[in-house]
Amino acid sequence: MAPELFYAKAIIMFVRARADEARRQGRNELGASAIEWAIISGVVVVLALLLGRIIQGVVESNASKIESGSN
Repeated sequence: MAPELFYAKAIIMFVRARADEARRQGRNELGASAIEWAIISGVVVVLALLLGRIIQGVVESNASKIESGSN
């Protein structure tokens, strides 16, 4: 499993547990808010990790070009 998916699943599982606890305590509106934040957080984490991978690929590509002496 890709690290991005692992982190996204972990965040979603955590927030679902918090939402379930809020529902048991009778705070339904807080559970819905927590789920919204979990979705937003998961998307941001996945996008940040994907952007990091893209930057890493560009840097490695340019590093190999520099090492070989070609531009």
